[in-house]
Amino acid sequence: MKFWRKLINPLFALIAIQLAWLLVVMVWIRWFVSSHQRLRELAEKYSPELLHGTIDWVLLAEGLLLLALILGGVYVIFIYWRRQASLYREQKKFIAQVTHELKSPLASLQLHLETIRLRKPRPEKLDAFVATMLADTERLHGLINNLLTANRLELKAPRLSLRKADFSAFVTNYFAQQQPSLPAHTRFELDVETGLASRFEGESLEIVLRNLLENALFYSHPPADIQVSLRGEKNYCHLTIRDQGRGLPPEELKKVFRIFYRANRGSERVPGTGLGLFIARAIIRRHRGKIWLESAGPGKGTSVHILLPRLTEPA
Repeated sequence: MKFWRKLINPLFALIAIQLAWLLVVMVWIRWFVSSHQRLRELAEKYSPELLHGTIDWVLLAEGLLLLALILGGVYVIFIYWRRQASLYREQKKFIAQVTHELKSPLASLQLHLETIRLRKPRPEKLDAFVATMLADTERLHGLINNLLTANRLELKAPRLSLRKADFSAFVTNYFAQQQPSLPAHTRFELDVETGLASRFEGESLEIVLRNLLENALFYSHPPADIQVSLRGEKNYCHLTIRDQGRGLPPEELKKVFRIFYRANRGSERVPGTGLGLFIARAIIRRHRGKIWLESAGPGKGTSVHILLPRLTEPA
């Protein structure tokens, strides 16, 4: 079984196709030359006036062109085959990851509810249990939102209701609401230039900011150190979310925006589904904006940059 799996490996398949194509070309040229030679001999014997003195290279060139087109088609099929195989592998990993992400908060909720029912904890202990359960339900809510949003983005291009508003106030209010729920000892710095206006949909941008904040926390060694800044740059509002976490090698800076893709961390498990940056890029593009990552390398942190069109008139 392993032998056959190796045999149908895409790379081996492409090499086999290339060798088969070269063999076909050689056979075609040999057949063409030999056939043409026999025709010349017959023409010399029975009708010399049909001879042109040279081989009809146009027919040979047409045959080779046809074979080249066939090879090009095979190569395109091979490219899509590799992409589909890669996507299939990522989907299998995604299903396993999502299953774990769903089971963890559900198990926590079940444990706390059973403890409350059996032990009837004191009021202060009960308050702590309720706070933990609310955090678990919020985690589930965010995960389900990501799944639904990714599904909508994949199936169709949802139209956003972009409205002129104060982007500075939106960013300030969002992160002010999130700060109390950050892990203990997290260092968080917010630096926002006031009065920046843009056209945006608040609900979808909240999904983007939540995913980016979660990534900054997940990929940082505790306590996390996060800086958020917003500046006006000519025709754009430039939002930057910077962490001092694990960082990324240069070859992964673009890959992380693929659906289901998750940065490799060896045996270390990092929460997440591989949908956050895919969703963020899709939403920012629908805002006619840009998003990209910068990192000096592993262990040197990561910066996420977002540009949204800036309105010069007040919101």
